[in-house]
Amino acid sequence: MCNSERLKGFLQRVISDSNLTTTHIGFCTALAVAWTEQEFRNPFSISRRKLMSASKVKSTSTYHRIISDLKSLKYIEYNSSYHPKEASAIAIL
Repeated sequence: MCNSERLKGFLQRVISDSNLTTTHIGFCTALAVAWTEQEFRNPFSISRRKLMSASKVKSTSTYHRIISDLKSLKYIEYNSSYHPKEASAIAIL
């Protein structure tokens, strides 16, 4: 499957899922942009600060709730670096 098909499939799944809120959708859109910027590597590195800014999520508790929701719904795999200077890794499933 080519990268554009993978991206299209991810976004179609996101917009058709009634379990997701507008916050989830904005977050997934920011993830999709980061994924394309990193040439569809899977997993790819992300910065919480940049992802929160791009998705307009203001609270770290909301960020962690969205990450947890997307993990449990099998949209992503998430590996936190637990280090303020190192990026975490996300894989789009």
